[in-house]
Amino acid sequence: MLKALQNFFQNNTAAEQASLNKAEGMTDDAFLSLVLMTEISLADGTLSDEERQHLLHELEHEYDITDEQAENAIRKAVKTVKEAASLYEFTAQLKALAYEKRVELLESLWVVAYADGELDPYEESMLRKLADLLYISHADYIRTKLKVMDS
Repeated sequence: MLKALQNFFQNNTAAEQASLNKAEGMTDDAFLSLVLMTEISLADGTLSDEERQHLLHELEHEYDITDEQAENAIRKAVKTVKEAASLYEFTAQLKALAYEKRVELLESLWVVAYADGELDPYEESMLRKLADLLYISHADYIRTKLKVMDS
């Protein structure tokens, strides 16, 4: 039994494990995006009420899922983030998205970072890492940051 578990974890990346835990009503890419948003929310150590409400609102309106499904998706995303060893496994699959979609995802991540009214240095650092892992140019990184700050 222990050997089977060891083989499972060695043969499944964090992204594959996340897709096994994916939420009802969401595609793998959508759930991985939620995982990244959750990672940003937790970068400062807590998932604030404002960040949680923002995630719920986005899930319910973007994916047309129920409040219960959205709550379940956030619980699964938090669990996935806490079990993750690195961000690379989550971004590897998302790099296949069109460049414009990756920039839109980065913009969504900035919105999450500012949802509680303040930008924690850990959140900003993580956003920089994510932009690099998603192959987003520095110019677009700055452009999305300024766009979110202005709105």
